[in-house]
Amino acid sequence: MTRPNNIIGMRLITLNLTRPNASVEFYGCPMQCKYCSHTTAMFKDYNIDQVVHALSDNGIRSVFIGGAEPSLHQKETLDLINILHKRGKNILLKTTGHDPDFAASTKGMVSRYVLELKTPLDDPQSFSRLTTYNLERSKEQLENIKRTLDILKGEKVRATLRIIPDLYDTNMVERIAQDLTGHVDELLITQFLSNQNDVSFTGSYNPGPSQEMMFEMGKVARRHIPRVRIRGNGFDETL
Repeated sequence: MTRPNNIIGMRLITLNLTRPNASVEFYGCPMQCKYCSHTTAMFKDYNIDQVVHALSDNGIRSVFIGGAEPSLHQKETLDLINILHKRGKNILLKTTGHDPDFAASTKGMVSRYVLELKTPLDDPQSFSRLTTYNLERSKEQLENIKRTLDILKGEKVRATLRIIPDLYDTNMVERIAQDLTGHVDELLITQFLSNQNDVSFTGSYNPGPSQEMMFEMGKVARRHIPRVRIRGNGFDETL
């Protein structure tokens, strides 16, 4: 027996109703990155009517939809995006590029996309090291990201990159920026362990790399991306 739409489950980590910019964070991500707190986050089940009602507040003008990976809840996410778009909300959608077809189905309803990057698109070995994916799945994911970038070309897209000490250098960051050239209008580079969504990894327990190194990485990325933002513990600057 098919369930009515109003009782379809939405497993959320967070439903933040702060005005004017609310957010919805979905639970679950196939990559299970070794440094992400979402892998152990608590969640709560909602139905779509509850979420839509909560976000219908006239004081809420934009809604960020992300979390771990919203495309895992594809039907519910698409229903939510469609309803909020029709109600005049600006929608920001974050994804890892896990499902290019999902990204394609949201075009015309999303104001800005946020795409999480980890490695150059020709480096499955590094990707596998950062996630629970084996080499073959890492190759598949990098191909999915390439497809997603192609699908979203011409849309407003911000890429994000967390810099883990000893795993990234300026050469690696520039290779990532080159992969993004012509596809994104902004790159946000974040210092590792400078926000609550990171957990210790590879012996790193304090924010790093240094602010100086973060700015060096930002400068090489700026050669290829129109706007680069560097953010970390005690600094936040656009180049």
